[in-house]
Amino acid sequence: MNKFILLISILLFSINAMASDELVEPTRKLNGSEITYEYTSGRSYNVKFEEAGISYRYLTGSKPETWWGPFPYQAFEIEKEIYMLSWFEAGYGDYVTLLVNFNNRLVYGSAIISGKEVHFHGARIKIVNP
Repeated sequence: MNKFILLISILLFSINAMASDELVEPTRKLNGSEITYEYTSGRSYNVKFEEAGISYRYLTGSKPETWWGPFPYQAFEIEKEIYMLSWFEAGYGDYVTLLVNFNNRLVYGSAIISGKEVHFHGARIKIVNP
C-alpha cells in the first residue's frame, strides 16, 4: 500500500512539473480592464487595455490628463492572474515590459525610454477596474 501511495505521489508530482514547463499562447484577457499603479520611484500610471492596444496616462508627469496610445501590445498569462506584457511606442523609441500580478497587486516594469534611459522598478497596484 505504501508503494502504491508513493507511486501515485510521484506521478502527480511529475504531471504538475510537466504542466509548469509548458509555454502559453498570447492572450487578450486583459482587454477591457484598467489599472492604476505607483512605482517605488514615485512615478504613477493609469493603464487601460483594449483591442486597439494599450493606452496610459502618466499621472505624475507634466500632462496627467493626456492619454498616450493606443500602442499594440502582446501579453501572456504565465500563471493564473499573472501577466507578462510588452509594447513598443513607435515615434518615441520607448520599449516597455511589465510583469503584472493581480494576486498580490504588484507590477514589475522594465523599459528603455527614448532609446537611452533605462527604467527598472517595482510598483503597487492602487486601483483595478475589470
